[in-house]
Amino acid sequence: MLVVVPLLAALIHATYEVDRLVAQGQRALFATVRATQSSQLLLEAITDMERNARQYKVLGDPALLQVYEENHQKFVDTARRLSALNLPDLQRERLDLMTKVEAEVSETVTRFAHDAPETTVAVEGFTSLARDARKMLVDNRKLVEGEVATLESNGAEVQRGLVVQAMALAPGALLLAGIFTVLITRPIRQMDKAIRRLGDGDFSAPAQIQGPRDLEQLGERLDWMRTRLLEVEADKNRFLRHISHELKTPLTAIREGAELLNEGVVGHLNSQQAEITAILRDNSLQLQRLIEDLLDFNIATSRSSRLRCERVALRGLIYNVLTDHKVAVLARQLVLDISLAPVELDGDRAKLQTLVDNLVSNAIKFSPEKGRLHVHLRAREGQAVIEVADSGPGIPEAERRRIFDAFFQGSNVPNGHVRGTGLGLSIAREYAQAHGGYIEVIDGEESGACLRVILPLQQTEERCA
Repeated sequence: MLVVVPLLAALIHATYEVDRLVAQGQRALFATVRATQSSQLLLEAITDMERNARQYKVLGDPALLQVYEENHQKFVDTARRLSALNLPDLQRERLDLMTKVEAEVSETVTRFAHDAPETTVAVEGFTSLARDARKMLVDNRKLVEGEVATLESNGAEVQRGLVVQAMALAPGALLLAGIFTVLITRPIRQMDKAIRRLGDGDFSAPAQIQGPRDLEQLGERLDWMRTRLLEVEADKNRFLRHISHELKTPLTAIREGAELLNEGVVGHLNSQQAEITAILRDNSLQLQRLIEDLLDFNIATSRSSRLRCERVALRGLIYNVLTDHKVAVLARQLVLDISLAPVELDGDRAKLQTLVDNLVSNAIKFSPEKGRLHVHLRAREGQAVIEVADSGPGIPEAERRRIFDAFFQGSNVPNGHVRGTGLGLSIAREYAQAHGGYIEVIDGEESGACLRVILPLQQTEERCA
């Protein structure tokens, strides 16, 4: 309404000005037309009176005098109508003079005989009356031209005023529309930002919505949901921490018992017993790795955990990780494509090693027999760029956004592996974010998955312990 009201006011004002201009033109046109018509009738009456008076002077016929009287009355009526108009001072003086002269002439013509000298002199007075009537007719025409010029001037002035008004109101209306658009969309953007933060798992910042009361109430409900999610997150982390520690104690006993049986400490085992013991040992090791993933995830998602920063040579760290996976690489007969630049950064060595280890183990897991494993490292604009790619089935477009969520397992099944917990990439993302970087899925040169990690070379004091 505030945007439209000034425009409506301007429209009403423009309509009023145009109507006023039209009414002024109509009044001026009506007055000038009536003045011109009356002046023309006045000249005609004077001409008729002069003709009748001259005829009466020559013939002396009373009938001519009667006709003269009728034209005299016509002159008087026309002069009265003309006097009622809004005439200029000069024309009014001329009209008064003509009326006075005509009255004297008419009185002389009617009082004296047709052949009297006074009548002859009076008849000659019609010449000056006709001359004055013609001057009045010319003055009326000039008056019409002056009124037209005045109307044109007023019209131009109104036009300029309307143009200035439009030039002032159009930007003002656009400015008001922009201001109110910002005021209306700002709380919606704040709400969208808060919802996106909740969707990304960031519960640290409160949902503050500033705007209309109903949107503020909705923001309060969002903040209530954030606190509830924080409580659920804390309960989940507490559960993971407790269950992981509770499982590690009996698992350690099972693994050590399997090792003792496999080494024959309690006696020689036949082939079937040795096979069962090997199965127990392998599965206990697999279970231990899963529990360690849970512990790592619990540590990675802890907001209070900080980095133990030191200068880390990424190239040597990545070589160490590849050495740890050498057996798995040889077992799958993978072809390594390694390109590692000498890059150093400030970071937590243990967390960086876990990050790279999860990426490499995930790539090996999904690589086919005799596939290619790409590991590249380079520096770019104050950042370290790590890319790990495989030649496996790749990550579907619909799953790329969720692939880093905790416990999410894609639709593609790893070759010859049992499904894991779905925490490896989630831990990698948490450690990348802890260093002020991020991890993303990109399109690689081959059809497999290609993961890129971007890490800053320098760390802030707030991130380091």
